[in-house]
Amino acid sequence: MVRRHANPRQINVICENIDCERPESISLTPSGFEDWLGEGDFICGNCGHEFSVENLSVVCALCTAGIHYLDLSHLANDILWDPCPECAVRWGVDDFRTVFVEGSWSEAHFIYDWTRSDRRIDVLERKGRTDYWEGLVHFCAAEKFVSIYRQRRICASSTGLYGKRSPHATKAVCLTEATVPNWEELKESHGEYGFVFRKRDIIGVSGAPAMYLPQSVLNDLGQERQRIPETLWPYLNKLTIPSVDHGAKHDFLHEREWRVPQDIAFAAVRPYAITFPKSRPGIVDEELILRAAREFQELSD
Repeated sequence: MVRRHANPRQINVICENIDCERPESISLTPSGFEDWLGEGDFICGNCGHEFSVENLSVVCALCTAGIHYLDLSHLANDILWDPCPECAVRWGVDDFRTVFVEGSWSEAHFIYDWTRSDRRIDVLERKGRTDYWEGLVHFCAAEKFVSIYRQRRICASSTGLYGKRSPHATKAVCLTEATVPNWEELKESHGEYGFVFRKRDIIGVSGAPAMYLPQSVLNDLGQERQRIPETLWPYLNKLTIPSVDHGAKHDFLHEREWRVPQDIAFAAVRPYAITFPKSRPGIVDEELILRAAREFQELSD
């Protein structure tokens, strides 16, 4: 039999066979436990007895009722795929999953998705233009997204034409003005998680499109001993021959980049929305992604 405990943080999977010479045990997060259940191996490799579980709670995310099960096989193969008996009778909810391991990513995402309130994208769009909108996005990986949300700021880093020579004078936060249908390549390069801002808000903190100077202009400035003002350094790139090769050095024209020459603090510039994939990221503090989605709202059509 399986023992249950409410509000788990760690779920303990153990072999309780007193005759087992080397009883196996493992401690899992609720999301990790759901992943482990999916593997379908519930037997101790040293004695052949089915594992027991401590600190596990299985609930309906809609009505919060505790769900009873017989053993791990019953839980993995039936309970987590069947509708909640209470909700099926009361609300007629019998065609989609509402039962989850309490505290798991899947439970949190279900609750978020059930109660979500999105940010409309058409507010940022310009009628008749699919190539332009009033949005800017900072894309990043899941770990970076969580770090940014925790710190409440996007930290600037050295970039551009003088980035290596003068890292402190070229710090900027990079964003893209690419419209939604053109995000896939950017996500592949920078990450699938993004903070969306209004252009007017970014302009208010000195944000502007990145500038590309051809080598001929740089040569002329050098010959005439004219120095580009440091205030322009964070925005500058060297213009090179565009290439269709993904990731070609210095060819970033397709990114339609904007830069802000300082950190973007959410206290000063609040994100208009966020965007993120629906799959579980599988990282530490992944629940903060859904917390950010509830706070800033998800960009949606």
